[in-house]
Amino acid sequence: MPPLSHLRPASLNRFWFGAAYYPEHWDANTRAADPARMAAAGFNMVRMAEFAWNLIEPSEGHYDFTLFDEAIQQLGAQGIHTLLCTPTATPPRWLTLKHPEIAAMNENGLCMEHGSRQHVCHANPVFRSYSRAITRAMADHYRANPYVAGWQTDNELHCHFSECHCPSCQHAFQDFLRLKFKGDITALNTAWGTTFWAQTYDDFTAIPTPKNNRPTFSNPAHQLDYARFVARVVAQFQHDQVVTLRETNPRWFITHNGCMKHVDYRGEFGQDLDVLGYDCYPMFCTDPAERQASQAYQLDAVRAWSGNFMIPEHQSGPGGQQPYFQDHPEPGELRKMTYVSIAHGADSLLYFRWRTCRFGAEEYWCGILDHDNVPRRRYDEVSQVGTELKRIGPELAGTYVHVDVAIAGADLDQDQAYPTLSFGLPSHSDMAAAIHGVWYRKGYATGVIHPTDDLSSLKLYIIPHWVVFNPDWVPLLETFVRNGGTLVIGARTATRDQNNNVVPETLPGCLRELAGVTIEEYGRQNQPQARPLAFSLKGKTVTTDFWYESLKLEGDTKTLAKWSSRHLKGQPALSIRKLGKGSVVYVGTYMTRSVASSLLPVLAQQAGLKPLWPSAPTGVEIVLRQNDNQKLWFLINHNEKAISLKSPPRGIDLITGKRVPAVLHLKARDLAIIKQELR
Repeated sequence: MPPLSHLRPASLNRFWFGAAYYPEHWDANTRAADPARMAAAGFNMVRMAEFAWNLIEPSEGHYDFTLFDEAIQQLGAQGIHTLLCTPTATPPRWLTLKHPEIAAMNENGLCMEHGSRQHVCHANPVFRSYSRAITRAMADHYRANPYVAGWQTDNELHCHFSECHCPSCQHAFQDFLRLKFKGDITALNTAWGTTFWAQTYDDFTAIPTPKNNRPTFSNPAHQLDYARFVARVVAQFQHDQVVTLRETNPRWFITHNGCMKHVDYRGEFGQDLDVLGYDCYPMFCTDPAERQASQAYQLDAVRAWSGNFMIPEHQSGPGGQQPYFQDHPEPGELRKMTYVSIAHGADSLLYFRWRTCRFGAEEYWCGILDHDNVPRRRYDEVSQVGTELKRIGPELAGTYVHVDVAIAGADLDQDQAYPTLSFGLPSHSDMAAAIHGVWYRKGYATGVIHPTDDLSSLKLYIIPHWVVFNPDWVPLLETFVRNGGTLVIGARTATRDQNNNVVPETLPGCLRELAGVTIEEYGRQNQPQARPLAFSLKGKTVTTDFWYESLKLEGDTKTLAKWSSRHLKGQPALSIRKLGKGSVVYVGTYMTRSVASSLLPVLAQQAGLKPLWPSAPTGVEIVLRQNDNQKLWFLINHNEKAISLKSPPRGIDLITGKRVPAVLHLKARDLAIIKQELR
């Protein structure tokens, strides 16, 4: 399998299209029309069984596959394959009664209880054993079924509950540390700085899992290693299932639906999968004006983990649980959101869900069909997409998303280090979303990429305040710059080491030489209105909100902008250093939307950047998917009115099958996908 990369297409043999399906929720009469209706909507796959352990194994060791055998056969007869799921997110009641010790425990010592989902510990050896057994039973039963195309492991691991402090986790955490530090407790004490607050340990068996506010703040190094442990546990839990599935039938593809916290999708967890799955719910962004940029960023951030992905759950209607009920997609909006997901790297897509359930905690998570089983406009839009994808799906195979401007992302350590010492500041991912949105709204080909990924095709790479920074990445960044790239480093980057301790070097630590600056002073802006700070850039005054740094320039580094207020007046705020064919820019403040907007024209000029299609009207999103043979231009009208686009890309519109005219007319929330052959 090719290495994880934002340039990697999904290793799927077709574009799978359909929905999550729950035959266990409905009687036979209600289900009777489902296969024909699905086939008419263009489905070629459904996802099943992720919450059906109690039906498949109603009592220990006794299995009943009747319901799912029947459903799989009926769907298969209509040309619809099945993505089966291991049902380990919801163990049956007989199991939790027999083995109450498998329950997960929060940091306050409260055990999770039966009656919801994800209430068990992935480190518990008893639960691990039962997980392997149900996976083996299902795999053996369906090993030769021609309609089972692949598997999803569990369901949304760590969606609700990721940290566990039960006895199993206490022992497993100690074993994890013993292995990491090769049995040397002195090495652990040194790495963690346990001389602070008399935390020194004499033996690994004395180390508890860290718990905040019991009574006060925990050691940041302790917390980061615990987060790594949690990620390791869930990777091992999934690996058990993957080994069984691959041994049983190597032709099955394997995915998992994320993306959640405390999971390393670039590590063992992601590398065990054929394709990463992402559950896409754009309506969680409640502001319609922000929703398109939010969806684009989330999709790009997912693609940064391993490349193109599939979507096992895509929003099809309004979603609601106890505290919320989301917007209902307006006419055309469901189809538009679908194609946004495909444009940004989805190589297969299943909606959540086929029919809205009438009971349970998600009885208002609406699907394609309503509670009364009557097809309405959501079904019509899905059917339109299904018809279109019969033509478009094969064209997407082997293509990747073109990116000129990228923001650093997809790093477990970064995600877990931030909350240990947040200082009430926005997270690096908050800032990444803000920066991404600024460039995205201006029409640039914007993405998210990990520092160890292939940066060679980029013109601009932005690191948004990554406090924990691996020195091994510095040579990769230097090569990128020397070859002509523009690198932007945000404030506070490289201030802590791999143990989550402050680095001994003058800041910005391992990036000091590359950036050509040192940080002489830094501070939190707790009341920016009371003590306003600003810098002057190209004659414009830009105010800052959260953080400031005063820079001292080294060598041939030059000032890009100076502070223009209070005690910082006249001191460098932003710097630029020429290196080889490129340059390094250091930004001594947080790159909020206003700061990023002020930087865009300067950085675009420095990097030689232009929007992907400069003549595109406002509100029209342009995304390019390509390979060596063709370009696929996605032109998506997010406006609530029709628009005309002059001189669009030349080629065939895959939506209509016709050659694109000199002036392309798009209705409100409509789109075109233009194919240009390169050979």
